[in-house]
Amino acid sequence: MFPDGRTDVRTRVVMLPNGIALRVAESGPSDAPTVLLLHGWGASVYMWRDWFAPIVTAGFRAFAVDLPGHGLSDKPRDAQAYRLPAMAGAIRSLLAVEGLSAVDVVAQSMAGTIALAMAREDGAAFRRMTLVNPACFGVVRRGQVARAVSPLVSDALLPRFVARWLVDRTHRMVYADPSRITPRDIDEYWAPSQFPSYARAMRRLLHEFDWRRPPAAEMATRIGALPAAPLVVLGRRDTLVRGARAYVDAMQRAGAPLRLAEVADGGHAVNEERPQEVLAEVLAYLREA
Repeated sequence: MFPDGRTDVRTRVVMLPNGIALRVAESGPSDAPTVLLLHGWGASVYMWRDWFAPIVTAGFRAFAVDLPGHGLSDKPRDAQAYRLPAMAGAIRSLLAVEGLSAVDVVAQSMAGTIALAMAREDGAAFRRMTLVNPACFGVVRRGQVARAVSPLVSDALLPRFVARWLVDRTHRMVYADPSRITPRDIDEYWAPSQFPSYARAMRRLLHEFDWRRPPAAEMATRIGALPAAPLVVLGRRDTLVRGARAYVDAMQRAGAPLRLAEVADGGHAVNEERPQEVLAEVLAYLREA
């Protein structure tokens, strides 16, 4: 599993005060400004495989984490661990244990909701924020379907349904061009799903996490309270989070200071599918300050 074969990326386990262990992957000097990379639902640090080297070359330290329930991090049984306050609390605890403050963050999909929740409680949590297809900016229609179907499958039976073909099919949903997905990609996402607790964690998140989209005026106020105007990156061919561009337009009309970048041929995981294009926008944004 990633980062096997990479000498530039280090992994280790960080134990949080509540006993949850999180796997982190990092690259670059420890004293360089940190860019925190947060993946979305069902992903892992592998999502950022093409981001480590460019971030370090640009003079930053890349710091990614498997969120609770994902990758090789712990997968708590308690349903409350997958609610938004707990997920945000886990990242807040991680930063505290690591002695990190005012970091830059790049958060994709579900993690965009987490990052905004953290910033709402602590305006100094992040210096600059990049939100990639944030879940709370659109209507997560496929998530609604999954939440409706998943109660039919018990925790005991659910792990049997995580076959490689299912991971393959699911991953194709987050790309605008599925031909860009390699067998290695599928293997990397399939591997952690073979832990029996993985399927339970994904089901818990579908039911317990806050997938709602706040009114545009409310979000505009929250965006205006951030220490710096965030960069919002949208894949125009995102089929999972719908209506995000119209929501951004409504926030801007309400006075939200934000910078928008769109990738014409990008899907929901545009940061993974089109890393060079998204990295160009993110690094230009980080260099401005």
